[in-house]
Amino acid sequence: MSTRLSLADLTPPRKPRVLPPDSGSGTLNIQLTPQEDRLCTLLDQFTNDLKEKRPDLPPVECRIAGGWVRDKLLGGDSNDIDIALSSMMGIAFAELFVPFIEEKGFEVRNITKIARNPEQSKHLETCKATLMGLEIDFVNLRSEEYALDSRIPTKVEFGTPEQDAMRRDITVNALFYNVHTRSVEDYTGKGLDDLREGVARTPLPPRETFLDDPLRVLRCIRFASRFGFELDPSLKESVREKDVKDGLVSKISRDRVGEELDKMLKGRDPLHSLQLVEELGVHEEIFYLAPSAKPSGPVAPRRTSV
Repeated sequence: MSTRLSLADLTPPRKPRVLPPDSGSGTLNIQLTPQEDRLCTLLDQFTNDLKEKRPDLPPVECRIAGGWVRDKLLGGDSNDIDIALSSMMGIAFAELFVPFIEEKGFEVRNITKIARNPEQSKHLETCKATLMGLEIDFVNLRSEEYALDSRIPTKVEFGTPEQDAMRRDITVNALFYNVHTRSVEDYTGKGLDDLREGVARTPLPPRETFLDDPLRVLRCIRFASRFGFELDPSLKESVREKDVKDGLVSKISRDRVGEELDKMLKGRDPLHSLQLVEELGVHEEIFYLAPSAKPSGPVAPRRTSV
């Protein structure tokens, strides 16, 4: 006699990637590679030089944002660095920074302007460059406002570090590394604790986060499975709400859903991703077919077991 197993029965042992317990010092140090250390030094020197020579421009602070900070704290490496700027657009900053470092003998390669592309979550023009083998993105800190019927912001403005952190998907992706003070900044007040405890939590109330941009539901699932994190209970409750699930269908293109799903299936624990999709009850929204694409003949009943 065959035995049918559900996805929940196929849970392999998962060891979450988390920070070690606090040593009591109260501080967290990121171990920089020589290239990363030199980049931080150059950024600090350049912003001081800019303040001296260009008093017409507002002072600029540089922070490394997001995934690089998370991965370095977890003991990993990342060659993909996002430089978040306090008071300049990425392109304007790069146009001044590149000549400064070239004068010091550093070669900058592959300088590219990335055009605004809201469908790919690129809401502002940014600038990419390669320096000392590091892939660097320059982009300004920002705040965003959304309409009810779209995940594309209706208003994007310069923001404070706190505003920029709060607009992100989960707290562990909202950490900054200040290149001037060489310190980790946690403006949500929860990111470092969540990284220690292995929790995926939204910076803002999850319902607000998901109604603004339902793609964040899929990103939460992907990062939880990638790092073996638990989903915050209030996050789970919000995902199950009808208007959040409706937004997964109405606000996100099938291409974007497919990209996130592809990343899940190619990630560290694709089975856990599918288990979370099943647990949260969003399989129909993720694998939704428009009426025009549905088969005309009879369809086999849906099954959740394997």
